Amino acid sequence: MNTDIDPRKELEFFYTFSQTLFSTMDQDRLLDIIIETAKNLTHAEGSSLLLLDEPGENLLFAHATGEVSAELMKLTVPMGQGIAGWVARERRPQIVNSAENDERWYKGIDERTKFTTKSLLCVPLLVGDRTVGVVEVINKCDGTVFSQDDQEILLKVASLAATVLENASRYQKLKDQYARLKQEVAGRYDIIGSSRAMTDVLGLAQRVAAGNTTVLLQGENGTGKELLARYIHAQSPRRDGPFIAVNCAAIPIDLLESELFGYEKGAFTGAVGRRKGHFETAHNGTIFLDEVGDLPPAVQAKILRVLQEREFIRLGGNDTIKVDVRIVTATNQNLQELVKRGRFREDLYYRLNVFQIFLPPLRQRTDDIPVLARHFLDRFNRETTKNITGFSDEALAALREYAWPGNIRELQNVIERAMVLAPGRVIERTHLPPMSPCPGGDAEVPQMLSLEEAQRRFKQRYISNALFANNWNQRKTAGMLEIQPTYLSRLIKELGITK
Repeated sequence: MNTDIDPRKELEFFYTFSQTLFSTMDQDRLLDIIIETAKNLTHAEGSSLLLLDEPGENLLFAHATGEVSAELMKLTVPMGQGIAGWVARERRPQIVNSAENDERWYKGIDERTKFTTKSLLCVPLLVGDRTVGVVEVINKCDGTVFSQDDQEILLKVASLAATVLENASRYQKLKDQYARLKQEVAGRYDIIGSSRAMTDVLGLAQRVAAGNTTVLLQGENGTGKELLARYIHAQSPRRDGPFIAVNCAAIPIDLLESELFGYEKGAFTGAVGRRKGHFETAHNGTIFLDEVGDLPPAVQAKILRVLQEREFIRLGGNDTIKVDVRIVTATNQNLQELVKRGRFREDLYYRLNVFQIFLPPLRQRTDDIPVLARHFLDRFNRETTKNITGFSDEALAALREYAWPGNIRELQNVIERAMVLAPGRVIERTHLPPMSPCPGGDAEVPQMLSLEEAQRRFKQRYISNALFANNWNQRKTAGMLEIQPTYLSRLIKELGITK
């Protein structure tokens, strides 16, 4: 390309070139486009693109054309050495039309590739005032030398190329970081356990995951109902869609309908704009409704309509919203009893109870306790600077003998607390809280008590253990027990629980 070229054609060329560059984030494809363009525009025998390594000490041949491209990819150029190294360091272009007479010429490359460099043009790849690499073209095809026009056109190519390559590099780093975070997050939702009870549960979950059947998960608090819901979602054809978890008991009743189904502007005081609800957000995915037994009647009716018609209306709206969503629910209550008492719709109960899975409490899967304890130990090791290797035999025995009224969630809290207290590499029995083998069992509640007094004593011991496991943090304990902190505070006073 020379100075006689039509400026309009040059503009059109660079517009097309830029569109091509910005059409992909694949670095190999970008490198190929850049060096082929550089070679063709300057009518060179070969071209190459070198990128600066992370420490900024060496230029690496990222891509090359010509007969010796494979050999070049094995070589590096130290920063500041050779003409390419000089251009990278000085951040200035350079035309060398007699390479063998230039004292900066690095002959080692020609010696390795058995190629004769007569002339070359090298320009820096700059992002701001930072060098990221260089582009060089070698030997004119017609035997002439490189000109200022060639340099000018190659600088324009390099300017576009540097920006695009930097964006592609950032994109790849973000992509890699996302993959690592995704893997780390997925690890938090692993279902740990090889006991017969958990093998049966996972077998049922895998079988139901393949379809679109509504699933009801039942079990005590802390047994991992949300984990199992996530597992079903991850094994299903909806795995690439959203998973939305909603704790129905944690949302105030007067806000629950708007949280689940969204609202239109002006639907109530403070509704300053339209907002999507959880069902709409879960479109093409799975919604998990925990503590479904606490749903108020008005919300029960709307959920029934979603199950029957796959549609709903936002609060304060008139338009029907269609959704394709799988519903997985969970409860620790007896829904049949709630139906008898008129607190839960019978038709909704039968819609939800299509496929039921019961999660056993931790006391019924004691073989899984050491495995779960090790899992939490490894997780907290990764999250802290500690490197605790394991548990003493006495500590493991205490963990296995305890009845775990708070189930897996309580075990996690106990391990976290023990890791804080342990000064060495092993968690000892003394680092665990006082744990009687059968809290709340027959040995602790005399048989000759009224039912009311037996219940009071059980609540007292159960809440005391939960508080101890959470280092007497009432807010954290309330979260573990899945009750409001104000209610926990009232129970502590009523039951006379003291630290």
